[in-house]
Amino acid sequence: MAAIQKLRDKSTLLTVFIGIALLAFIITGLDHSMFNSRGENVIAEIDKQKYAYEEYQQVYEQVDAMYKNNPYMMNNPYLSDTVYNRAWKQFVDEQLVEHRVRQLGLGIFNEQHRVYGVSSEEFVDAIMGESIDREVMQFFNRYGITSLQQAEMFLADLPRVRETYPNVYEEWVMLERGVHQKLVAEKFKTLLAKSMYATTLEAEMSINERARQTDVLSVKIPFSSIPDDKVEVTDADLQAHYNKVKGKKQFEQEASVTLSYVVFDVAPTQADIEQIRQNVENKARDFQNAKNDAAFLNLNSDIKFNPTFYRKGNLSPAIDSFAFAGKKGDITPMFRESNMFMVAKISDIRFIADSAKVRHILLQGENTTKADSIKTLLEKGANFEQLVRQYSADSGSIALGGVIDWFHRDAQMVQSFKDTSFLGEKGKFYITPSEYGIHIIEILQQGLKTKEVQVQILAKAIAPSTDTRKAIKKEAVNFVSANRTVDQFNATLEKSNLVKRTATVSENQRSLPGIFESRALIRWAHQNKEKKNTVSDLFEFGDKFVVAVITDVYEKGTKSFEALKEQLRPEVVREKKVAMIKEQLSFINAQTTIQDIAAKMNVAIDTLPSTTFAQQSSTQIGYEPRVFATASILNEGQLSSPIEGNDGVFVIFATAVRTVEAGNVQVEKNMLQMRYESALRNAIMTILRDKATIKDYRIIFF
Repeated sequence: MAAIQKLRDKSTLLTVFIGIALLAFIITGLDHSMFNSRGENVIAEIDKQKYAYEEYQQVYEQVDAMYKNNPYMMNNPYLSDTVYNRAWKQFVDEQLVEHRVRQLGLGIFNEQHRVYGVSSEEFVDAIMGESIDREVMQFFNRYGITSLQQAEMFLADLPRVRETYPNVYEEWVMLERGVHQKLVAEKFKTLLAKSMYATTLEAEMSINERARQTDVLSVKIPFSSIPDDKVEVTDADLQAHYNKVKGKKQFEQEASVTLSYVVFDVAPTQADIEQIRQNVENKARDFQNAKNDAAFLNLNSDIKFNPTFYRKGNLSPAIDSFAFAGKKGDITPMFRESNMFMVAKISDIRFIADSAKVRHILLQGENTTKADSIKTLLEKGANFEQLVRQYSADSGSIALGGVIDWFHRDAQMVQSFKDTSFLGEKGKFYITPSEYGIHIIEILQQGLKTKEVQVQILAKAIAPSTDTRKAIKKEAVNFVSANRTVDQFNATLEKSNLVKRTATVSENQRSLPGIFESRALIRWAHQNKEKKNTVSDLFEFGDKFVVAVITDVYEKGTKSFEALKEQLRPEVVREKKVAMIKEQLSFINAQTTIQDIAAKMNVAIDTLPSTTFAQQSSTQIGYEPRVFATASILNEGQLSSPIEGNDGVFVIFATAVRTVEAGNVQVEKNMLQMRYESALRNAIMTILRDKATIKDYRIIFF
């Protein structure tokens, strides 16, 4: 009882204690980003405006879908890197443009898409007017929309499309959003481009730059005439050059870390290879006798059933001759290709027309249940055109009695519709489902039929076995366990056959060289960069186990002298060579000729006819704008001073100077105007990015 009374006496203190404990528990379970200065869920700050993760993710998903639908990108191992960088650039550019558009009042805020866009009239003109947007046209072509009437029907039918074909609807919505952004961005760029103006004086100066022509004799003493090892470069020289150039943009760096790392590759052993070869050989006879190739391959092969039929010449040479000489059910001997053991089988043979002319009735909604009845009526001689007018939902072909005139196999049409048209028999009626409904098709005429072969491949990839993978992983785990300091890491590598690799990676780099999808290791390095010389735990990327150590950390800003020292050395060597060559040319005086210089320096004389100030290069000396600029101010018979060029030191002599008619002032103004507008239009986004303050927080999320 005394103990209970004591608890009662202390109940207030106990309640406070429990409350503090619960609060601490709740706080530790929350996302700490809620309490930082950046704020919760912010992925970017652009000119002090914060943007949420979801805003960027919408753009990322749009870019990701675009690339994944591109057949040329599907097997690109760097696809995720491309999407990651492209999405960020697009996101930043969209915000920079929208900010300016909002300031200038160029756009109208679109509630549906949550972006600044154009008016309804301008948008309709872009999707159905005389100048249809290219991406809209591609969308319409992809879904068989070939006329203005069909486009209007599609747009009027969007609510049903949303329910029936949600993927098509989402694609259209994203396209609408993009068109709004594209049009308003074009307005902004056009406004800026039109602000440029070429004056009469500029046109006259441009003409004059070409009007004065100078014939020149030139000699070049190349930098290569002095071996690099004959040029003494001290640290003081390098430091002085660094102090001169360190403010240049090219010497700025992103926040980055340097990693030393070792890779344990999981590669198949000879025993693994032999076991896979034997496995394919054992399955080959069962493959030949299989009644259902799809079921057999989906169960036993790394290459699944392929329903495609091929024309002669479209298969690989190793299979093509076999496929078109054999009969259904034939198989090849086992062969090795693309790191796989394979056996090919002729699965089916068919003869298919290359073109067709058909007529059809498209049934939708409740009418789809009448397909069998309508087909029976047609087979008994019912009037096809009358049934088309009564039942068909294809407004584009009703007036033609349902006729789809001659079309080729490569036409943009529903695959099931094409299969029926090219494989069926002339004069027969077929019921064919598609994503648009049920088609009743009559084949009116067909083009030439050719042989096509369906070939299936039983294949097993040559890959490491589970036991091999376990053995390599055990080796990697033992390495990590035994080497927890950078000294241990380096000492072990020195006395082993393992290769130490080095890479410097920025915050948003996606992969280490040769190790795809290794983002997790790069994130670890940047999130632990205050722990220099820290050895990582084991990372697993596909068939590679990786252990790394942070060796250097670089903050965002100008690269240090030590980091640039060797990069700057060639520039300092070049500067010293210029001085050395000019010293060699110090013998030049008022009586010296270009021939004297060529003989003394043992170099050839080049002839440069009709040089102008506007010229920057020639076939004789390459890109040397300083040479041509100097030529434009020489008098006839005048020898130049030594000129520092890109590839050596030049001396030139003007043999003749003349003035020619070089253009019309108004034509020149028009040309300059176009050039100014084009240059500014191309530079706008670069300028906006350079002027903006952009903070990138993607590393927190990805």
